[in-house]
Amino acid sequence: MKLSFIVTGVLLSLTAPGPRLCAQEEDPSPAENFSGYQYEPALQDADSLLSVPYVSQGGSSLKWYSMFTNIPGDWLLTGESAFRPEGLPVMGGIALATGVLLLGDHQTYAISHGMYSRSADVRFATNQFLRAGDGRTTLEIAGAFALYGFVWTDNRALRTASGTVEALLASGVAVQIFKRVAGRESPQVVTQGNGKWRPFPGIQVYNRNQPRYYAFPSGHLTTEMATLTVIAENYPDMKWIRPVGYGIVGLTGVSLVNKGWHWYSDFPLAIAMGYTFGRIAAHHEDDASGAESVPGSGAASFNVLPNIGPQGTGVMLSLNF
Repeated sequence: MKLSFIVTGVLLSLTAPGPRLCAQEEDPSPAENFSGYQYEPALQDADSLLSVPYVSQGGSSLKWYSMFTNIPGDWLLTGESAFRPEGLPVMGGIALATGVLLLGDHQTYAISHGMYSRSADVRFATNQFLRAGDGRTTLEIAGAFALYGFVWTDNRALRTASGTVEALLASGVAVQIFKRVAGRESPQVVTQGNGKWRPFPGIQVYNRNQPRYYAFPSGHLTTEMATLTVIAENYPDMKWIRPVGYGIVGLTGVSLVNKGWHWYSDFPLAIAMGYTFGRIAAHHEDDASGAESVPGSGAASFNVLPNIGPQGTGVMLSLNF
């Protein structure tokens, strides 16, 4: 926990607000509006791994509950980005990478686990990197950004905190669904070759012996990639975040295999899911004007609104896509 706050503190200290030059530059209160920080990232740049549809809506306002109400829209956008014609080559690449790694899973696991078993230093490093992909670490990072944002009235930090939690929750549900559909053995309980697949295990069966079913895809790598993507998208001026972060993601992946929790073929889908959910969470904004999303644009929104009428008061839920 201390490490998460230290790393986040170093990151934020490099972007600490300087002195105001005039009264007009004062940021709005973070309690009123999270979106004082506005930017137009290049979403279709050449180094994008996945093309996520996004419509920039000026004058948007991110509320404290947006991290929860945005989640249904995130799932819709993820599904749409996966099955659009331009997304099919990416899906094919993920399937190809998974298949190639699957062929050598038994051998690569033997090598990684052998190093883990023989070296105390490798075991120590493995345990440290496993913490980086833990959901608790992600929440600690989000908490550090939120604390900084409120103390320094930094809306970019608040947006990062909100997006991090949103990506964690949205991707976490998706990963759990995939795990229960695939039902793949982890290396630590392997009974045949590269791990037996037992699709659609019962809820109680799964819960009684999770290592027999939870290998595919990796929740640790999905969470870590989503967190990294949200931070990198909110701080595009800090060029070191991605290379350092990708290095940590890679070492976390090796550590997961060292420990016997995952195979290397569990990672391509996990990385793609984490990147996609992180990118959507970083750019998914509410329309402050109340205008609906443009049909066919790929933008989706889930709104919770008060409803007052002759029959009484209540809450109205609306999903636009």
